[in-house]
Amino acid sequence: MAVAAQGPAEVISGAAAPGTLFPRGADIGVLNIFGFDTVVAYREDAREIERRVSAGTAELTNRRALDLLMNLPLGEPVPVTSLSEVERRALRRMPKGTVSRHGDMVVRQVTQPLKVDLAVVPGRSWTAAKEKAEWFTPFCARAVLIEGPLRRREDAMMEADFYGIGLLVATGRDVEVIVPPRPFVRRRYTAAGWQFVEDAYRQLCPTSR
Repeated sequence: MAVAAQGPAEVISGAAAPGTLFPRGADIGVLNIFGFDTVVAYREDAREIERRVSAGTAELTNRRALDLLMNLPLGEPVPVTSLSEVERRALRRMPKGTVSRHGDMVVRQVTQPLKVDLAVVPGRSWTAAKEKAEWFTPFCARAVLIEGPLRRREDAMMEADFYGIGLLVATGRDVEVIVPPRPFVRRRYTAAGWQFVEDAYRQLCPTSR
């Protein structure tokens, strides 16, 4: 069966044994972000998703809301008076189920609903796919799936190893892991990272909202 007939997600998930390319228990999906489709391995936080559904929490898309949430510890009361004026304005417009108020204290209830472990960018050439994979550098591990002959194989392998980007090549039903993706190490938590997760949640778990 040709790769194009299956689609990159089916090819990758069918060829990769659990615990090798993808973490055990990870789900596989297709995410359209940064203007192109990417195959991602992700794991849901079932408790948080159930809590959001029960609370009727709307989509978290407002950047100021995410900025505020990043500055509130989960489950710990924070004096409202310690917030900036911008944060207090954002607090008044927070979606239901994200924070709770107790007198002059505010408590963050919401957390990230899933974790994206790996993004695999399909492409016909290493150079083009690598450029797209680099968009995911702040958020998760990265790899590219070359659909067809890999030209300048040695050069591609050296670059993949240098940048920590996994290099996979699809041939028919088989996927060869030429260079494994480097494990992701989060340097810091940011509102942009949380927004990335919320975008993924909106697409990958539409029935949970």
